[in-house]
Amino acid sequence: MEDLTKTIQKKIKEIWPDAQKHISKISKETLKTLKKSEKQLKAVYGKTKRSTEELILKAKREELYYQLGKRVAPLLTSDHLKNKNVMKIYSQIRRVNKELGPKK
Repeated sequence: MEDLTKTIQKKIKEIWPDAQKHISKISKETLKTLKKSEKQLKAVYGKTKRSTEELILKAKREELYYQLGKRVAPLLTSDHLKNKNVMKIYSQIRRVNKELGPKK
């Protein structure tokens, strides 16, 4: 039994340096791949986040246009610029448009 143990230990000592090199190489390659994947995921997340924020702002703008239309419709043409509720909604629309930036 002792001979078997010594034989196994001897084989392990012979094989271990090469195995260690291969394990180290595989570890380095795996780390490179993980870092590359992380960068790609961050890029996709950033784009998705920006798109979502833009969609939220556009939906808010549409809601404000709807509210503005509801308030303006019953007013006479000359009176709608004097109405405080109308002007408040209009200023909110302008603020949302400014946050969205220039039209593409």
